[in-house]
Amino acid sequence: MALRLGFHYHIPALQKEDGIYTPGYQGRFVDSLAAHCDRLVLFLHTPQPEEVQRLDYRIQSPVVELVPIGPHTRLPLRMLQAWRYAVPQVWVRRAGLDALLLRGPSPLLPLVAWAARPVPTVLLLVGDYLAGIDDLPQPGWRRELIRFWALWNRWGQDRVARRSLTFVNSRKLYEELKGFVPALVETRTTTLSESDFFVREDTCAAPPYRLLYTGRMAAEKGLLDLVEAVALLVEQGEDVVLDLVGWPDREDSFLELLREQAGARGVADRVRYHGYQPVGPELFVFYRQADLFVIASRSCFEGFPRSIWEAMAHSLPVVATEVGSIPYFVAGAASLVPPGRPDRLADAISLLLHSPSQRREQIQRGLALARTNTLEYRVGRMVSIIQEHIAV
Repeated sequence: MALRLGFHYHIPALQKEDGIYTPGYQGRFVDSLAAHCDRLVLFLHTPQPEEVQRLDYRIQSPVVELVPIGPHTRLPLRMLQAWRYAVPQVWVRRAGLDALLLRGPSPLLPLVAWAARPVPTVLLLVGDYLAGIDDLPQPGWRRELIRFWALWNRWGQDRVARRSLTFVNSRKLYEELKGFVPALVETRTTTLSESDFFVREDTCAAPPYRLLYTGRMAAEKGLLDLVEAVALLVEQGEDVVLDLVGWPDREDSFLELLREQAGARGVADRVRYHGYQPVGPELFVFYRQADLFVIASRSCFEGFPRSIWEAMAHSLPVVATEVGSIPYFVAGAASLVPPGRPDRLADAISLLLHSPSQRREQIQRGLALARTNTLEYRVGRMVSIIQEHIAV
C-alpha cells in the first residue's frame, strides 16, 4: 500500500540548496519513516538564528517535502501565528495525505489536527507538559499560567487522541489513556540504526573509569545527583570521571550551577562538559570511549530516554533511576536505583566497576534488547499499524 504521510512536531527544520536540515534525532526518524512512504510532508517551524547550528542532519530521502509553518518563536507568539502559517498550510495540503502523524506533546498539536480534518490523525506521544511544572525556576504566578496552558493543551490533545490511532512511549501515559482511547499502542522511540552497534565483551579495562551521560542539561535529569555520586566515589578512593554531552535549555543557568556544585565538592576536574554533539559519529565516539552509562532522572513522567538504547548498542552497562517507563522497558538489562539518592547511585556504579561478570552480563542483555529497538524495527512496525488503521 502506497503511503502519503504528513508529519508535525515543534522541532524546526530548514530548507537549504542541498537539502532539508533538522536535528539528527528528528532527521533519523524522518528518513526511517520516509523509507516506507511514497511521499512524506513535514509541517515544521523555521529555526531561530541561534538554533541553526543544531540543524546538523541533512534528510537523505528524496520523497520528503518541507512545508514551513512559521518561525520557532516564543510560545505565545507561535500560538497566535498558527492561524497565519500552520493552519492554512495544513488545510491546503491535507487532500494529498493518507494520514497525518503528530508527535506530542506539541503546542500546535490540537490546531494542526483540527486543520487536517477529515484526514486520519496518528499521535506519537513521548511525554507530558504537565510533568515537572512545580520544579520550574519561575515565579509562582508564571508557573500557574504555564500550568493552565499545559492543561488546555492536554485537553486538546486528549480530544484528538480519542479519534486517532495513538502510540505512546510512556507506561504511565499508556495507563492514563487506555480507558478512553480506543486505538492505543505502546511503543519505543529511538534514534538507533542497525549500523550503529559497537560490540565488545567488557569495559572498565583501566582507570580512570569514564562515566557518561548524554541528553538535555537540566535539573530534572538529576545531574546534580550525578555530580554528588562522583564526589562520593572519589571519597571512597575510586578513580572516575564524568563526561556530560548534550544541550542546555535556552536562557537556563543550570550549567553554571552544575559547575559550582562540582567545584564545591572538589571534583571540578572530574566533571567535563563537552557541549552538544550531533547524533551519529560525533556523539557515538563518547559511547565507545566510556566505561559505564549513567542517567539519574528525577522525573516520574520520564518516557524512555533514547540514550539508553544508544548506550546498550555500544556495549555499555547502564545505571538508571527507577522513573517513568525505564523499569518497564529495560527488562533486567540495567542497574536501577531510586531517584534523588546519589548514595545509591554511587553504590551501583561501584558495584559494576568491581564486578566483571555482572558488567558482561548486562552488556549482553543490553545488546539483545537494543536490537529490538532500532529505527528499522520500530518505525517499520509503526507504519504497518498505521496502514492497517487507515484500511479499516
